[in-house]
Amino acid sequence: MALQKKNKSVAPWRKNILDHHNRKPSKAMRKVLNKSSKEKTRAIVQQRDGNHCLLCGEPGPGLHLHRVVYGGMGGGGGVYEPDNCVLLCYNHHAMVHSNKRIWQPILLDKIAKANKRTGGIA
Repeated sequence: MALQKKNKSVAPWRKNILDHHNRKPSKAMRKVLNKSSKEKTRAIVQQRDGNHCLLCGEPGPGLHLHRVVYGGMGGGGGVYEPDNCVLLCYNHHAMVHSNKRIWQPILLDKIAKANKRTGGIA
């Protein structure tokens, strides 16, 4: 007859001792996880915008996928979703990054108009 182990109760302070391992994925891992969503978003935005720069109409390829609400702006923004992304040529992408306070409301308005025009593809 083998000896059986006693079932001891776990002290309350030990129950969540390894919770620090359940944190968010590292920055490198988030890049890998977001890669597929970024490509899906790019395809949806290309369909919505006709694969043209939203500001000047320059055709792709070579257009940049720009997030209107950046990742560091707080409020849960900065994700690659069609309602937060636009396609911009190199020159307009640089111009938009020069002053986000001016360009953010303009781009959000253009996204809303594009969604109305296409029937809400995004």
